[in-house]
Formats: sequence, structure tokens, C-alpha cells
Amino acid sequence: MKKQLLSVCMCCLSAVAMGQPAGGFGGLQVPQVKLETSQEWKDVNYAGDDQAYHTCDIYLPKQEKAAYPVVVHIYGSAWFSNSSKGMADLGTIVKSLLDAGYAVVCPNHRSSMDAKWPAQIHDVRAVIRFVRGEAKKYKFDTSFIATSGFSSGGHLASITATTSGVKHTKVGSVDIDLEGKVGKFLGESSEVNAACDWSGPIDLTAMDCGEHMTMGENSPEDVLLNSKLDKEPDKYLSLSATSYIDSYDPPVIIFHGEKDNVVPCCQGKKFYELLKASGVKTEATFVPEGNHGGPAMYTEANLKKMVSFLQDVRLQSRIIEEGGTGAYKAIMKEVPGLEEHTVFCPQDLSQFDAQHPLPVLVWGNGACANSPFEHMNFLNEIASHGYLVLATGIIPMTDEWYKGPMSRSEQQIESIDWAFAQNADPESPFYQKIDVKNICVSGMSCGGLQTLFNCADPRIKALMICNSGLFNQQNAAQAVGGMPMPPKEKLQEIHTPIMYMLGGKEDIAYENGMDDFHRIKHVPACAVNYPVGHGGTYRQPHGGEFTVVALAWLDWQLKGDKQGAKMFKGKKCDLSKRQGWTIERNAKFK
Repeated sequence: MKKQLLSVCMCCLSAVAMGQPAGGFGGLQVPQVKLETSQEWKDVNYAGDDQAYHTCDIYLPKQEKAAYPVVVHIYGSAWFSNSSKGMADLGTIVKSLLDAGYAVVCPNHRSSMDAKWPAQIHDVRAVIRFVRGEAKKYKFDTSFIATSGFSSGGHLASITATTSGVKHTKVGSVDIDLEGKVGKFLGESSEVNAACDWSGPIDLTAMDCGEHMTMGENSPEDVLLNSKLDKEPDKYLSLSATSYIDSYDPPVIIFHGEKDNVVPCCQGKKFYELLKASGVKTEATFVPEGNHGGPAMYTEANLKKMVSFLQDVRLQSRIIEEGGTGAYKAIMKEVPGLEEHTVFCPQDLSQFDAQHPLPVLVWGNGACANSPFEHMNFLNEIASHGYLVLATGIIPMTDEWYKGPMSRSEQQIESIDWAFAQNADPESPFYQKIDVKNICVSGMSCGGLQTLFNCADPRIKALMICNSGLFNQQNAAQAVGGMPMPPKEKLQEIHTPIMYMLGGKEDIAYENGMDDFHRIKHVPACAVNYPVGHGGTYRQPHGGEFTVVALAWLDWQLKGDKQGAKMFKGKKCDLSKRQGWTIERNAKFK
């Protein structure tokens, strides 16, 4: 089996060197494929050196747009080739991706003759950082970057996914640097959002998967590692995507032929089962007549499955208003382990750590909607200023009004629990990046009632009640069925500073909110009003005036920002200088 693999690979490389169509390990390729594109760049050096093995080709779809989601597609060569980007499934996988609206980057990478593992993953990660670093120049939409690859390219695409967010780790006795220092964009993230594995070797410790195939000497992985499995098994574990699988991995789709006589199909099947067992979103297609590449694998149906999978993954996140106006471009997305919630956070989490963590805003929606559709602009803008926003409800992928079941007050507590768990989990992309000592819980209308219902939680640092206030016995009948209805005595359980942000006397919650404020004597409290009624300014660009005041409150309460405090403190506070705003403060407010 391995002897067969090595000979096929060397034949493939010979064919590539002569400019002939290559089959075998690289799949059936058509030379000089003419792709329909709007722009192309060839031989772009992604590492900033003069090495051909650090170049890539960039293709943009024919339909012109301001920016395109990106797929990095990697050729197969058993890691023996450093210059096969021009043969990287252009007429099949790349064409389908372009037709679907994806920018495609096809990179070269160092071969096993140029450098040993992990140099190859360093190169792929450098490509991903390059995509982020040069996004504006090449019209890349970096909110979605996926890897894809065939055979050894499938291996690199897959291990990039299963190690996404992990820069350095230990596998058995092997300390492995997965990030490297290739290229000039070392400050950019190398994380990916999805991966497509076409016939890749995944577990290099068991290439035959126990099927007792005859293995030859000097396999491609032996050459790549300059070792032997029986002598240094941990090196082979460090080369295996299966060694790194956990529940935080991005989604992966797998294609493998059941008659593959180069990389046995059991590799793809094992990968699929391990991903599924870990809770990773995954799909797999095992082609009964499929070999290692070729027409039976690259069918129209399979290519459509690949595109549909990527589209489904990509559409579970959105960039709102170009990521906001803050210093950290934000993204709205779903995350594993936090069902019925939407996360707004900076796109690049590498800028945050234990010394510079993200304070948290927990949010409940108006009308107890189980989706933050009405507050997207507002919440996204806050996230862009360096906050982790955890909103109750499913992600709004359209701008239509939510019509589903009501949310629950407990979802805010679930958000806080999740933040603590993620911050403590070394496998989480949010590990030691969340400021769990600085959490503000907030909500609009019914979401404000949910917030007051949860106000006693000792983990809360501040409260922000928007267009809301507790009902009393006289007007309780006005409440919508299903809303939480804590009594006014609940206000005594508040243990943090609190701000009521209301829409003036035309706000249907004005009387309730102001009554709450006047009853609160034991903690610092203020009530601010802006005469726009109950709907606030949440749906205005970047959340309008309400965002300005909310950010000042959060910056003061959660970041200790003196400029934010000036919005509320003193006879001539900044809020009093903003047209239309009024403020009242209790005796505790200083």
C-alpha cells in the first residue's frame, strides 16, 4: 500500500514536471484550465521572501463584489511537491467554488524535501494570515476563511481545522509549534471557519486502519518526518489531524472513495466518526466506486455538497455594518455549546488575553423575542469596541421580524455560565480572553424584566435596563402574557450600579422605569431619557444615540474608563450636553 502510494506520487510529480495531465495522487487534472474570473493574481509571495514554494495564485469570482469569502485550496502530492498550485483541482473544486462566489487561494508549500514537519502547517497558516493581512488589496471577506485540499492537501486542510486556534501544544513527548513565523502578518489570526477534506490521510499512525494492507518502506510520512513509526510514534501522532480533535473545531466535510487504493477509505470514515463523537458539525460522502481522485469523486453532486456545506456554515455568521466603527471589527455568530444564543465579538480574538480580556454584556431582547434581530446594530457596535456580547436567542440570519417562541429569563444565566466555562477551558478559543469579573446584564423591554429577574446573581458587576421597568399592581394587566413579573420588592436584591435608559415620556415603559429608579436607594442608580419612545434607536445605523450612552456606561462600569464616567458624573456631565438627553441620579450615585 505505502510502496504503491510512493510510486504513484513520484509518477504524479514527473507528470507535473513535464507539464502533462497528472492522475494518481493529485487526481485527474486538466492542464491550463481557463477559469471564469473577474481578477487573477499569479505567483504572489505570501511569505515576503523570494522562494517559489511560498507563492500562491489568487482567483476572484466572475461576478464582481466588494469582498468575497475565501477558500484556501491545497494540492495533493504526498508532501513531495513544492510547486503544484497550478494543478490544484482547478477544473473541479476550484471552479465550483468560484462559481459559488468564493475567492480561491491556491498556495505552494514546502515539500518534505525542503523541510520536515511541521514546516508545511506553518506555510498554510502563513497563507491564512496573509489573507487577513491583505484583505483590502485582494477583496477578501475575512469573516469566512475555509481550507480545502485533496490527498496530502486534504491532510493539511484538515489538520489546519482541528488545530485552529492552537499555536503550540504537546502531543505525547513531542512539543509542536503549529503556528510558525512565516511571513510578515504574525499578528493576524490563522483560525479557519471550515474545512473540506478530499481523500486525505488523517491518522498517520494507522494508514491501513487495521485492514492489514501491505506497507512498503519509506512511506511519504516517513520522509516528511524523517523517522519510522515504530521508533517515534509520537511524531506520527503530531502529524495526525485526529490527535487534535475537540468540540471547538470548525465544521468539516469529508469526501473519500471506497475503492481508494492510495489513501484507504477507512481514513475518512475514522475522521468522520471522531468528529461526530466530539460534537463537531460534519458531513461525509463515501463514494462506492470512488478511487483516489478522478471523475467518480468530482461529480456535480459532490461538488454541490461541498458548496452547500460551506454556505450553510458561512450563513451561521454575519458581518453587521462592516463590523462596526470600533477598533475591533465584530462578527455575529453561533458558537458550539451555547444553543439559543447569539454571540457578538471581535473577529480576531488573538488581540485579547488574560492581561487584555473582553468584558461581557449579557442581553435580553424586547418582547421576550428569542432572537436579537431588533438589536443587531446596537449589539454589534458595542462588540466592535472590545466587548463580548452574549444575546439571548437564535442568530438572525435575515432582517425579518422574529415570529417564534418567547425566550426564557434563564437564558441570561446560561450566558454567564458559558462565559465562565469558556474562560477556564484551555481548548476554547475564548480561553483566558473573557473578563469574568466585569459582566453587565442588560435587556430591552421584556429583556429588561428578565434582567431584573436575574439581578441577584453575584457574578454581575453592573445592570443596564433599557425601555423597561417592573410592573406594579395597578398596571400589571398591561403586561404581555409570558413576561416575567417580579414584584417591586425584587429591586432590593440589586447589588450593583444600575442605569435605566428610557425613551422619554412617550415610552410605554417610562412610568415603570422611573418608578423603579425612585425606589432604588441602596445602590448607585441613574435614569437617562432620550425622547424617541419605546423603540429606542437600536435599529438605527450602529445603534444610534442609545449606543453612545450604553458604551459610556459599559466603559465606566466594566473598564474603569474615566471618559465614560464623564458622561454621567457632575452637574455639567457630557450627557447633559447631548441634544435631547436628560439625566437623574440618586444620592448613592457618585
